Amino acid sequence: METKQIPVFSGYELHALSIFQNLLDDLTKEVETLQAKDPIYFYDHPSTKLLLAVLCNITQTVPSNPDHADFRQGLTLGKKHTSWRRVKKKSLPPRYRLFFQFNSQAPKTIIYAWMNDESTQRKAGAKTDVYAVFEKMLNSGKVPNSWEELCKAANPLQLES
Repeated sequence: METKQIPVFSGYELHALSIFQNLLDDLTKEVETLQAKDPIYFYDHPSTKLLLAVLCNITQTVPSNPDHADFRQGLTLGKKHTSWRRVKKKSLPPRYRLFFQFNSQAPKTIIYAWMNDESTQRKAGAKTDVYAVFEKMLNSGKVPNSWEELCKAANPLQLES
């Protein structure tokens, strides 16, 4: 992990893999462009609503209790990936998921790994299903599965572009 300013919410340090940070940065830039074009009605745009939901979840909902039962996914990703948590609903659009892992030992840490987009929405059985895509990312090593590897790959979450 790089030595940048580390945001802390509810006692948890927040970190992100570059794949998640890039998605968040792109979404932020899209909303900034929408705001520049239409400063009054950009709030009604789906991208603005998605960004606000993501920011609320990553800074408030998840850090308030990352081990909440709502975030557990059972065996959806297989037995070797049960340490992964996901946000669904919680003001996110219906077919969106945000994946993370956490450690409640000092330093308490949450690492955000990935969030799907419109091309990988939830559709059970489809190759583009969000869980199928994320499991493939884990199995291929694109997203590290062990806590140690996640920590090495993660950087402090950047909330401003």
